[in-house]
Amino acid sequence: MTTKLSTARPGLAIIANCVAPYRVYLHTQVAARIPELQLHSLITHGAAEFDWKVDVPASINATYFGAPGESPLGSNLRSVRAEWRKGGRIIRYLQEHSIRAVVMNGYHYVSYLRVVNYCHRAGIPLFGRNDSNIQCERSLPAWKRWLKGRVYGWWIPRTAGIMSMGQWGDQFFLKYGADRSRLYRVPYLPDLDLFARGMPDRLERFRRKYGLNTDRRYLLYSGRLAPQKRVDLLIDAFGAVADARPEWDLLVVGDGVCGDDLRRRVPERLRNRVIWTGFQEVDDCVAAYHSAHVLVLPSDREPWAVVVQEAMAVGLPVVASDVVGAARELVEDRVSGRIFPVGNCAALEQAILDVTDAEALAEYQRRAKSAVAEWRARIDPVAEIRRALVSCGVLATDDNHNTPGTIAFTPW
Repeated sequence: MTTKLSTARPGLAIIANCVAPYRVYLHTQVAARIPELQLHSLITHGAAEFDWKVDVPASINATYFGAPGESPLGSNLRSVRAEWRKGGRIIRYLQEHSIRAVVMNGYHYVSYLRVVNYCHRAGIPLFGRNDSNIQCERSLPAWKRWLKGRVYGWWIPRTAGIMSMGQWGDQFFLKYGADRSRLYRVPYLPDLDLFARGMPDRLERFRRKYGLNTDRRYLLYSGRLAPQKRVDLLIDAFGAVADARPEWDLLVVGDGVCGDDLRRRVPERLRNRVIWTGFQEVDDCVAAYHSAHVLVLPSDREPWAVVVQEAMAVGLPVVASDVVGAARELVEDRVSGRIFPVGNCAALEQAILDVTDAEALAEYQRRAKSAVAEWRARIDPVAEIRRALVSCGVLATDDNHNTPGTIAFTPW
């Protein structure tokens, strides 16, 4: 489906593989705050693990390139051929809609690499954006490091710059040849005000549905039930501390391939203290955060994690492994949460005991909320996108990042 657009303004295309709430929110902000350009949201695939029901506003001009039922996950020879053809359709769209700059989320598809090459040859500035994180490189085999070096060494020099999520993202892209002077900080951006204010009616319904008691305290996990998320480690850690924290339960929000195994892993004596909600839409995710008191994210691999921002906006301290990109930016160990060595169950147990201590919890919660407020004051993804567009000559300099500037049509 393609939205008919006015051709009065030159275009900015943002390419992403699927629709997610945090993506729609950022695109809405870009459309409102960079009015000199007509935003085009090009969605190249379909739903991944979660098929969010998201209201897509007309202002972001969403156009879909994926086949019905197509997922961004997986790859085979047939999909490579389809991706090549999809790249051609995207290129024709860029040509037909006066696109002056492109922001491309990810680089793992043949279609995207074809777009990179086209933009480089056509003089259209293209910015690569991804949540890649240097900590996720720890366990890569030598052959994969070699292959990544060759692929990244080809596409990164063909971009006008790189938009990373945080410090570990910067380190990742610098390792693979990015120019430090052309790095921009554009993390995922959920609607943190929505999470902070909550929805009282929805909260009450959520508590009733899952039997949550306001006299109890809840550790929260929110996300996919996938091997790399290490919910098994959280279940083991909860089992070890449950007797020391009899007033605390575990609330698991999400679904995935490990769901059945994880349910079986819970000790029989604790099964009435572990609540499983399955996948939840955004409004009920907000209710889950407001029902809980601490977020735990024990992942072995977690390039960013918007749940960290969302939870801290509500005032939840975060216990996270030391590979989580968002925790590196927002969580100060022993102040606004706890950071533990990845895969270390004993350290996770101690971290949970620390934040759930009755005397310490309120201070952890207060510092979590102030930490995300301080981060929001420092980080403005839309302003960084504007700065990138100024750097390549698509927009003229605009010092306050809010007042529309003038268009400069000089190619980067």
